[in-house]
Amino acid sequence: MSNLTISAVNKSFGANTVVKDFHLAMGDGEFISLLGPSGCGKTTVLRMVAGFETPSAGTIAIDGQDVTRLRPNQRAIGMMFQSYALFPNLTVAGNVAFGLKVAGTPRAEVTRRVDEMLEMVGLAGFGARYPFQLSGGQQQRVALARAIAPRPKVLLLDEPLSALDAKIRVGLRGEIRAIQRELGITTLFVTHDQEEAMAMSDRVVVMTGGRADQVGTPDEIYNQPATRFVAEFIGALNLLPGRLHDPATGEIATGAGAVSLGRAVHQPAGASVSLAIRPEMLRLLAPDEAEGVSFGGRLVSRDFLGAIIRLKAQIADGPVLVIDCFNRDSGAIPQPGQDIRIGVRPQEVVLLT
Repeated sequence: MSNLTISAVNKSFGANTVVKDFHLAMGDGEFISLLGPSGCGKTTVLRMVAGFETPSAGTIAIDGQDVTRLRPNQRAIGMMFQSYALFPNLTVAGNVAFGLKVAGTPRAEVTRRVDEMLEMVGLAGFGARYPFQLSGGQQQRVALARAIAPRPKVLLLDEPLSALDAKIRVGLRGEIRAIQRELGITTLFVTHDQEEAMAMSDRVVVMTGGRADQVGTPDEIYNQPATRFVAEFIGALNLLPGRLHDPATGEIATGAGAVSLGRAVHQPAGASVSLAIRPEMLRLLAPDEAEGVSFGGRLVSRDFLGAIIRLKAQIADGPVLVIDCFNRDSGAIPQPGQDIRIGVRPQEVVLLT
């Protein structure tokens, strides 16, 4: 196992700075995802860790050793690419053995290790086949086996699942995570898929504009976004603008009326704020039911999405709010055009400034 430390790293291409003052400390065996929109710098960070790009400033260390200026083959890393990058002229066994042979591993150990890796990724008996004889999911399993066969200190995953169809992608991500946990390899994963990042990671780094906007567990990133960008980028979100009336009690004037969060808000009275509420946190209220924060409005639409029924409600002079209800509650859901009341617990409201 190994740890990875990225300290004050910057990367510029001419006048364009694509990574800015990036810091990340990974523990032994930790799985961290870099998540963000296209152009945010996540792939450039991965390429600098791999040694394919050199930082313009800052340092990268593996197990306490500064590897910033070392070549890729001197860093003890394994890497999986989006395009599989298998050698078409080599068999499955030959692909998996490649890194071991380059490292000068004895032949008997190479054979044993290749068999062990193919067994681990569910491809025992496939060693004599060539990449063109395999499905996309099988090719990516070979790529994983090749990456981990030399026992790297750090495993780098560059959107390895994006070329696969949805069902295979979901299955393979679970297999990759299980193997990573079994081997205890410190793993840095680049993805644009929020669900993948949330499902696979110990922690997630949400990036924008070359910076890490927030680093936290999937739960923290989703339920306690630190910035407006993270709140709006991750998942679906309702934003209700307002003006802070009483910082001591969290009383806020909104287009849907006054609400109170029942907690101190560290902003001056009169400050413009937004109440950020996830659709699944809102629920329909009975006429005589009370909730900490509630709104009255009219149901605009009702869409059946399988497990979820998605409602849209116009709230007084406020925006249209989205409410997600479980399908099991469908019998109690009003029809479009009816007046409704919806509520949310104050602790489930995130206040953005």
